[in-house]
Amino acid sequence: MDATERARSLLTRFSGLEELRQPWVSSWQELTEYMLPRKNSFTALGGVSSFRGQTGDERIFDSTPMYALELLASSLGGLLTNPSLPWFDISVKDRQLADSSEVRAFLQEARERMVSVFNAEDSGFQTHVHELYLDVALLGTAVMYVEADTTTFVRFSTRPLGEVYVAESIRGQVDTVYRKYEISTRQAIQEWGSRCSDETKRKAEDKPDEPVEILHAVYPRSDRNPTGFGVANFPYASVYMETKNNHIVEESGYLEMPYMVPRWAKATGETYGRGPGQTALSDTRVLNAMARTALMAAEKMSDPLLMVPDDGFLGPVRSGPGGLSYYRAGSSDRIEALPVHVDLGATEEMMNQRRESIRRIFLSDQIAPEGPAVTATEAVIRQSEKMRVLGPVLGRLQTEFLSPLIKRVFRIMLRCGGLPPFPEGLSPEDLDVHYTSPVARAQKQYEAQGLSQTMEYLSPLVGGADAFGIMDNFDTDRVARHVAELFDTPSDYLKPQEDVAAVREGKSKTASGAQTTALVTSMATIAKTLSESYTDRPNVLTELWGLLTGVLGINGPPPEHMVPDPNVDSSSIMSPGQAMQPGQKPMTMEDHHG
Repeated sequence: MDATERARSLLTRFSGLEELRQPWVSSWQELTEYMLPRKNSFTALGGVSSFRGQTGDERIFDSTPMYALELLASSLGGLLTNPSLPWFDISVKDRQLADSSEVRAFLQEARERMVSVFNAEDSGFQTHVHELYLDVALLGTAVMYVEADTTTFVRFSTRPLGEVYVAESIRGQVDTVYRKYEISTRQAIQEWGSRCSDETKRKAEDKPDEPVEILHAVYPRSDRNPTGFGVANFPYASVYMETKNNHIVEESGYLEMPYMVPRWAKATGETYGRGPGQTALSDTRVLNAMARTALMAAEKMSDPLLMVPDDGFLGPVRSGPGGLSYYRAGSSDRIEALPVHVDLGATEEMMNQRRESIRRIFLSDQIAPEGPAVTATEAVIRQSEKMRVLGPVLGRLQTEFLSPLIKRVFRIMLRCGGLPPFPEGLSPEDLDVHYTSPVARAQKQYEAQGLSQTMEYLSPLVGGADAFGIMDNFDTDRVARHVAELFDTPSDYLKPQEDVAAVREGKSKTASGAQTTALVTSMATIAKTLSESYTDRPNVLTELWGLLTGVLGINGPPPEHMVPDPNVDSSSIMSPGQAMQPGQKPMTMEDHHG
């Protein structure tokens, strides 16, 4: 297919996508006008607002929906992609391979490098992800473009929904994105240079700020060779085209889908999503109408209409401060205010009901703190209850946005050399890069709390020495490592099991040697006391030394300090009244026990 036919085919497909999206535009426009006017990208070409630089808040009389929307978007950012918490992980599928210290260090460093990319100011993730949460909560559909960058490895940008047209695969996943937007002719020359059309080159010299319309199409490539090389065989095709003259300026491809298109919720048969904003739209209409009416009533009460007779007055009636109105002397006519009776208290109560309904729709009752928890167990229970409610809502965001986002960033950094060198025996196919959802974190906290309660319950039975052997029922090494996993302990903090076994063996030998030394020292002390006994024939000392040699495996004669002095009378060690008589034999252990 030549360039002309490809351009014609792209425009035909774009016309079909534009027609399918048209029924949604009026609803999206109304949502932005009531809740977030700066997001109104549906009134002009290329997703650019027609009231650029203007407030656009003519229909807003109560800011409760705007505040609830901002609060939900901020809470999603803190809950799903908090820069101060680990919200994704890199693990090894083979547990035995993951126990290596080199692999653990690699996993930790790789995650730290990915975290630095997500939190870097130049990559723009934290800035643009907030705009994505606003779009998905208000409009039900959001779009983020993730592309490789030579400076920061990855660059993120949230695109206005007004410039995006999408289509789904048979599995319900967005696999086709057409994006029509405008850039200046100067920017087009900076991006594509000589590949731009002659008209764009000419305008870039005379009118560099004049806009040029670009169509970017990303779609699955059906005519590729899976085993071939080059961008022509990448899974996703990428085509940039100037729509005015059907001139293609770039044809390339992507190994992964560069556009993340999360939907808050989706009805069967629909492509675009529905969010809390559409649910709260009816309440928002009523609330703004009531606020407008209440303002008018309050204005009438503070500055009521005046009833003035048709004659008897000279000149106009002045109702402003310090105003003077003249009437003829002797006339009984007076200026009177028209009675206005409005129960503003009842009106305010009705408005508060609508405000509370809007806050609940934007999940303020689920994301707002409920006060300090009394115990750690209560805090875990509260968190798990919230996750049970938010889990189904956040599940689609995880599937359509967070998991593809992490895998896309990991693969870009892998291809660009942004990850540390792989240890020997480890390949990218052995790794599992996944998002750690708040539901999973809450489940881990609940599991850790259960483990703590188990040990607390058994502690009175275990005691200090575990006389009943209760801890023999537990694999303490597995428990310790599992606890480290539950609290997301850095993987390089744990030693390999082989190193742990070696350390324990060394401790065992050291303890055994220390015990032997202590016993020998103790026996030497006893021997010193018995040093006056004969050692050339059986006695208490020789029997004790024989016991030591049998139990501890010590070979050789007794130490020198255990050899008695022959010049000392052995009877001196006898107790009073037991002095050895002339010709009496020294008492042996057999004599003693006999």
